[in-house]
Amino acid sequence: MKTTLFSSLFLLLLTGCQPSVRYVDTGKTLEYKLGETTLFAYNYATVYPPAGAKDVYKRSGFFHPVNNTRGETLTNLSPADHYHHYGLWYAWTKTTFEGNEIDFWNVVKKQGTVRFREFTNISDTGFSAVLDHVVYPDSLAEQTAMIENLEIKTGKSSLPGYYMDYTTTIQCATNSPITLECYRYGGLVIRTREDWTPGRANFMTSEGFTQKDADNTDARWAFFQGKADEGDACILILSHPKNLNHPEPLRIWDKNVNAGKGDMMWNFSPTKKKAYTLNPSEKLRLQYRIFVFDELIHTDVAERLWKEFVE
Repeated sequence: MKTTLFSSLFLLLLTGCQPSVRYVDTGKTLEYKLGETTLFAYNYATVYPPAGAKDVYKRSGFFHPVNNTRGETLTNLSPADHYHHYGLWYAWTKTTFEGNEIDFWNVVKKQGTVRFREFTNISDTGFSAVLDHVVYPDSLAEQTAMIENLEIKTGKSSLPGYYMDYTTTIQCATNSPITLECYRYGGLVIRTREDWTPGRANFMTSEGFTQKDADNTDARWAFFQGKADEGDACILILSHPKNLNHPEPLRIWDKNVNAGKGDMMWNFSPTKKKAYTLNPSEKLRLQYRIFVFDELIHTDVAERLWKEFVE
């Protein structure tokens, strides 16, 4: 093993080549790797919560871990305080379908969940997948209310790190519309590592707000950055101008939320201030670019990258 590793490193030095991003299908996850380091894993098989938690918290179709290029994990999966937090994931909270309230986020209510169905394309630069947003899962009343088409593109960034273009398109699965009600959270969300607390990490938005005061403000981009295990790391998420209600409202945990632990869940929540009804003839498309860097960045860098994303 050591000889093989030494030979590979020697060949890279000799040729001046750098490892490229490639995918590995484990049978449960689709992992994107840079050399032998996992950048991120897409969990397409059903993942059950930790021992002692109810099986109702099971879910598929989410990203964890999301790592930097050193392999340091920046996301948090099903922590004991919120078993229904799945690293980097997408779900709507307060919705109305056929006259009933359906919550696809808080799965413990047994009103709804999201399930991976199938891949439609897989390559070293990304994948496409279909997911079902299911009402009353695991019951006789179960049915699919919305179909989601997810497109992921990934590659190296101009700064040390990589990017992920995250585009999701949802449409009605039946002849019934679904209303994404005005609510304080719902949409694309990330739960970051437990030790990213004030003093060790900091949050900043395009409008200059921080973890202390960003909740319920609007943003074109936001980043959270701090110390990982050995070095610095940053997660920057850009919202596209064509997204619903852009610049998008944010749901941010300040240091007093989650029993004062100070760690972070943050969410671009398009319907936080205004409801949206998705009709059977329509599609709702949301587009984001997610950067994971191996260093800290300044706001001018985030602004430049957002302008490049828009162009």
